[in-house]
Amino acid sequence: MANPASRAEDAPRECMTMREGKKVFKRRYRSEDEIPDRLREDPSTSWYSCGHCGHWHLGHTRMGTAEKFRMFEDLDEDLPDLLVKLRGKATHKQVAEVAGVRPIRIRELESGVDHPENLKTLGKVLKAYRVRLGVALPAAR
Repeated sequence: MANPASRAEDAPRECMTMREGKKVFKRRYRSEDEIPDRLREDPSTSWYSCGHCGHWHLGHTRMGTAEKFRMFEDLDEDLPDLLVKLRGKATHKQVAEVAGVRPIRIRELESGVDHPENLKTLGKVLKAYRVRLGVALPAAR
């Protein structure tokens, strides 16, 4: 395994999260047993072995009240994160069936929109999640 990033800004999404508008490293656990029971018992929490640093991290499928409205700073980073949270514990195959697309397209969207065809797929997937994409325009000064 390569040396992990020393700055949160350089770490991949699986090892980094946003807290109070800043990129920070996710909490690290050396084993599943280190994860507090209250978190392991929460049905909206999952844990995984990080391919970047080798530690265990937590993932949450719920969105906090601060996330009811999310402003996208960087579409390449923020959109995949939102899609993963919206999918929750559903599989790529389950979402693909509802959206009427192939499961590989869901995986591609969650790793970033880099092809115009993915925008059509994005529309179908957002419809399946019952989410509408919007923009926030700055107020006149």
